[in-house]
Amino acid sequence: MEYLQIFDENKVPLNEKVNRKEKNNLVGNKYFMVVLIFIENSEGKFLLQKTSKLKGSCMATTGGHVKYGESSIDTIIREFEEENGFRLNKDNIEYVDDVFNGCCIVDIYYAKYDIDISTVKVQEEEVESIGWYSIDEIKKFIEKDELRKSNIDAFNKTLKYREKI
Repeated sequence: MEYLQIFDENKVPLNEKVNRKEKNNLVGNKYFMVVLIFIENSEGKFLLQKTSKLKGSCMATTGGHVKYGESSIDTIIREFEEENGFRLNKDNIEYVDDVFNGCCIVDIYYAKYDIDISTVKVQEEEVESIGWYSIDEIKKFIEKDELRKSNIDAFNKTLKYREKI
């Protein structure tokens, strides 16, 4: 059974956990957390994955739930390695912002990496394939309702963030 860390409205971890299956039943000022990362290469393209049929067969960035006792940054490193077989360096990951969505907090991260996707071994239960996509291509995914809805606000915040750096 997988347990998720519970946070308060200031993203302070509480000494509490929730069964993943019951995460949407949190009330009051208690939240679970999901993390997303947008990886950009030196050509200005973003790494997206086509999720497996089990995960909805849509385009998405890498992300996952923060497990009990785990930090947001450690979660995104773990999730990226699990799903794509590539270990990110904590020093190269930048925090972008967060989004509150009901009883869920979404922490958004950004990193610049040139990953040779031909060498990547994806986690087949979660990911069908990965690829590099331009901003225009991603906007077309959004227009066609092919990008996971929970990624859209995070992607837009990432674009604004990268304009500032």
